[in-house]
This record gives sequence, C-alpha cells and structure tokens, in this order.
Amino acid sequence: MIGFVDLHCHALFRVDDGAKDENTMKSMLDLAYSDGTRYLCFTPHFKIFEFDSEDEVYVQMQRLNHRFKIACEYTHEKYPDMCLFLGNEIMYHLDADVSLATNKCHYLGDSSYALIEFEPDSSAYEIESSVLRLLRRGVRPLIAHIERYSAIVKDFSFAKSLKDNGALFQVNARSVTKFKFGKIANFLKLSFKKRMVDVVASDAHNATSFSPQLSKAYSTVLKKYGQDYADSIFHEKPLAILKNEQIF
Repeated sequence: MIGFVDLHCHALFRVDDGAKDENTMKSMLDLAYSDGTRYLCFTPHFKIFEFDSEDEVYVQMQRLNHRFKIACEYTHEKYPDMCLFLGNEIMYHLDADVSLATNKCHYLGDSSYALIEFEPDSSAYEIESSVLRLLRRGVRPLIAHIERYSAIVKDFSFAKSLKDNGALFQVNARSVTKFKFGKIANFLKLSFKKRMVDVVASDAHNATSFSPQLSKAYSTVLKKYGQDYADSIFHEKPLAILKNEQIF
C-alpha cells in the first residue's frame, strides 16, 4: 500500500472544534505524515443553522480557503509527497444539495462525493430519505462515522439497504480499536466481515487525544480481515473518491 488516505479530519485551524491554532494544525499534519498518511482531506463542520446570513457563509468559505492555502504551503515545503484536499463534514439539511451546488460548502476535493453526518438519534426514515434525496440530486453520500447512529447500529438490514441504495460508509479509526464489546462492537465486526465499510478515517480534532493516526486501526483490520480489504478501505477506495471514480 502506498500511503494512507484520510478523508475525514478537522486539522484546519480555527474554523470549527478542531485544531485551535496554526501550530496545532501543523502538529497534526506532522503526526499524520509520520504515521503514513500521504493524502488528507480537511473536513471542517458545515452546519447551515449556525449562519445568520449568506454573508456569514461567504466569510467562512473565504476563511477556509485562506487557511487551506497556509496548510498547503506548509506541506509543500516540509512534505512534498503529501497531498491535501478541502472538503466539509456536512450536517444534513433539506437543501444540502443546493448548498453544495452554490459553493456554500465543499464536496470531498473536486469529486461528487460529500461527507454527510446526521444527528445521532436520527430515525431510519430520516436517514434513508435524506440519502435517497442526495442521490437523486447527483450527490454521492459518504456517511460519516456510521457507528454513531443508533438507527443503523441496531438494524443491520437497514444498513445493508442504505448500501444497496448507493450510500457509502465511513468508520472512525479509533472506533476500530476502542469498541470491543456491546452493540457497536458487534455492528462493526459484522460490517467489516461483510465488507460494508468503505472508508476508515481519523475524524481527528487535535494532536493528542483525537489525533490523525490510522496505522493502529489499519493493523487491526489487516490482522482480522486481510490485506486486500485493509488496503481497500485505507487507501484504494478513499483515493478513488478523491479522483471521483465510481465506488462499488
């Protein structure tokens, strides 16, 4: 495998609850690189209800672009073989497709894939109808940290239905090693066994307790489910997403 691909990371500084300053961002990028990540997509939160006006959305986008440029300058100088991308973790809202189409928020890189999150207690109906709406509008949803949604965890047949309809699933790296017993652990074990997980990403928010490191999770998946699948979900599929290729 040639480098991890991290599609879910909050290392861009002072734009959400992730990196608190530029030095923290740089420390997170240092950690990611030393751990083996060679492609990283910043995914700051986008929650439309946090903005009071269109102007506020515009200012935030300008802020993201400026700080992304700073990050790119840093890695270009220190890690020339590391590629950075800009996206958002989009809290689903009814006009999420419109927000994407009007550049209020970002797809994952220049692809047609979007990282979508829901409230943890969202119903199966809410999640399914939202996924289908996005797909009809040409948005290919990668559902963030699927292990957080009770409607999915408690009903594996529902999870399978989402996949069959075209949704992609992302799991957080630390969930791979953290959950050993209980409903979430059982759901994750079955999801990996059935090859339902498409992407494992860090969802990192800092350089300490929630860091952008994937190697430990990769080793766990490698040991339990084999190299082909481990390479697929830590490198091949997330890289294909950034290249806007079809994922099956």
